[in-house]
Amino acid sequence: MQQLSFITALGLAGWGLATAQTQSPVTRDGAYWVRTVQGTLDSGDRLRLETTGNVSVRGTAAEPSAYTLTVRVKAADAREAEALLDRVNVKTGTEGGWAYLKVTPPRLASAGLELTVTATRAWRQVVAETRGGSVQASDLDGDFEARSAGGRIAVDRIRGWSELRTAGGDIEVGAVSGPLRCFSGGGVIRVQNAGAAGWLETAGGEIFVHQVEGPLQASTAGGNIRIERAAASVVARTAGGLIQVQEAGGPVTAESSGGAIQVNSANGVRCESAGGAIRLRNVAGAVHAFANSGSIMAELVSGRSMSDSILSANAGDITVLIPSNLALTVEASNESGGAGRINSDFPQVRPQAGGVPGGPLMAQGALNGGGPLLRVNVVDGTIYLRRAK
Repeated sequence: MQQLSFITALGLAGWGLATAQTQSPVTRDGAYWVRTVQGTLDSGDRLRLETTGNVSVRGTAAEPSAYTLTVRVKAADAREAEALLDRVNVKTGTEGGWAYLKVTPPRLASAGLELTVTATRAWRQVVAETRGGSVQASDLDGDFEARSAGGRIAVDRIRGWSELRTAGGDIEVGAVSGPLRCFSGGGVIRVQNAGAAGWLETAGGEIFVHQVEGPLQASTAGGNIRIERAAASVVARTAGGLIQVQEAGGPVTAESSGGAIQVNSANGVRCESAGGAIRLRNVAGAVHAFANSGSIMAELVSGRSMSDSILSANAGDITVLIPSNLALTVEASNESGGAGRINSDFPQVRPQAGGVPGGPLMAQGALNGGGPLLRVNVVDGTIYLRRAK
């Protein structure tokens, strides 16, 4: 297809009919010269946008889909500005079932380009890609993909699935009804509501999640992870921050190389911290917690079934809060040598006298007739077996 500056014409066979454009005169706006171009997009069920600069996509019931392109350049006078602006290439058409809009500005105009698209809600899929700006999208009934070479991505009220990728900006998600995938090379990821499974990954920022109606995987190479609610399982990993899960409908797997882990409600937990404390509340199912340098506190919950569990700390205390009516078999081992202690509120589980000189201090017994096995072990610390109030 022939490339024209701010003009589209009849496309070649198989490429579809390109639509007409209108453009404003060149005007002065502070230090910039500005031109605005408007046009409509070909119909179809999938739309692809490719540009440099900021992109905004908003769904609407109106047809056809339309766009407004604003380009700003710095120039000595109006003639020089118009020469630069005339070099902006805009192509629209259809190819392989996709309607498309491709914008290629001159280098000096790249930083001052704004593309706004009013898209018909009925698009089955919309893809927006920018080589150097932010992406915003809202009110789309289909699926949405965004890719940015380094800008912020923000979406809201997307009824399909979303995949959002940026090389170094923040990602903000309001509401996405379908599965959600977010990848950032170094920004913060914030999710308010995802209606299905979520996969969130950043190479150097924090992750905040309000609610996910499905399983969730979140990982960061250098920040905190905070999850308020996940309807199913949670997998959270950070190389240097706090992991906090307020509520999970399934098991929680959490790994931190340099921070604490907190889980306030879950059906099954597997936690490992290399340099922080572990705090578990209202947990049931299988509970596995390992702290290399930090304490462990686990509050078991009555009325929900337990499975065989283990709590282990190399350099820290372990405190277990056990409901009085919970059927459990406890095996506690303290390898701290002569200074090691096991403090128990339960007569059935008391430290045993004798044993191998210099060996670990042991305590074991059955509560309420016995049940799933709970193993508790410390290498350098104290074990507290407390009756939950």
